[in-house]
Amino acid sequence: MPEYEKRHLNYAEQVDLLRSRGLAIADEGVAVRALKRIGYYRLSAYTYPLRAQNHGEGSRRSDGFVDGATFEDAVTLCDFDDRLRSVLLDGLQQLEVGLRVQIAYELGKLSAFGHLDRQYLDEKRCSERPRPGSADADLGLDAHASWLRRYQRLQAEAKNEDFVKHFVLNYGARIPIGVATEFLTFGSVTRLYSLLKDREATRIARHLGVPQRDIVHGWLRSLNALRNDCAHNARIWNRATIYPPKRLSEPFSPALLTHLSGGDNTRVYYLAALCAFFLLQIAPDSRWPGQFRTVMRKFSVVNGMTPENTMGFPEAWDDLDLWKPRT
Repeated sequence: MPEYEKRHLNYAEQVDLLRSRGLAIADEGVAVRALKRIGYYRLSAYTYPLRAQNHGEGSRRSDGFVDGATFEDAVTLCDFDDRLRSVLLDGLQQLEVGLRVQIAYELGKLSAFGHLDRQYLDEKRCSERPRPGSADADLGLDAHASWLRRYQRLQAEAKNEDFVKHFVLNYGARIPIGVATEFLTFGSVTRLYSLLKDREATRIARHLGVPQRDIVHGWLRSLNALRNDCAHNARIWNRATIYPPKRLSEPFSPALLTHLSGGDNTRVYYLAALCAFFLLQIAPDSRWPGQFRTVMRKFSVVNGMTPENTMGFPEAWDDLDLWKPRT
């Protein structure tokens, strides 16, 4: 494979390159300032949908842009994506806290250290082996031992937090579940949920408005992947998730989610709808669905790209009960 040898371009040269490929740039100074703020490579994720489609073999777009494409279009998409990412991250953080509360509450009924002692967890699920080739599989760890390994790293990373130092100083290094959830990540909380016994897991699932624990776990995994993408400033608006959530069968579909039937479960709308639904179960007066609706209503149609044809939004989505503002 040849080594990358493209010449470094200064900002003015980057503008010239984009213009030479057919991207209309009204004000070079404005374009340079945008490139200094966003970066050429990052902005390329938003110029890519504006490039002409190749009609030969393969699905890659050409280097040239479609007629009428402008630099401002790409910046508009990028800035919208920032707002979308921010509102999604806010909702997902609220969901993470709600999940922490439920796991600490249900598992804490059994033991303050139920997360550390597998007698309080589902032994069959705890004994499952990680996928072959993973580091934990190479170490011979089962699911709970693998989770504990991650848990111990997170506790070590939180050792300088005041609440951790307090508990270690006064009670020793074993942190109770009600405190431990404060340093667990969304992913580690989701994984712990998967290890719970059916009784505790089902109680939490019902609290979240879904009858099956495995459905809830799958949805949480998908939302955790979205959360990670948002936290790492990845492109979100037209992204397809690699962890699509499982669909509910019609008889068990909550009323607020029946409109998802037949929808694209890889796109951001589907995931945002799941997040909104969960938040309304945790807090029926949640304002997040209305906040998300406000952000999405400000999406500017660019080159024929709409929420419906790029993000999986259904027609008249903002009239659905799921998104109506709560007072």
